[in-house]
Amino acid sequence: MEFESALDLKNRVMPALKMKEERLRTEGYDFTSEDIWFYLRQNKWTKSKNLTLNEIVNDILKLDGSFLKNRGD
Repeated sequence: MEFESALDLKNRVMPALKMKEERLRTEGYDFTSEDIWFYLRQNKWTKSKNLTLNEIVNDILKLDGSFLKNRGD
């Protein structure tokens, strides 16, 4: 599946991002879907090429809440 832009892709996976955001909130974390998207783009997918939609969604759903606690803001 081809996407015209990163925004197009983000919109496509937004249900998974929102689901992960809600899950993190139930675990006591206060991260948004934007935080999750930014983290994965900057840290997980930076050197990745030709990721499938399935791989992207899996990365979103597998993400542990502690990932953002240690980010260097």
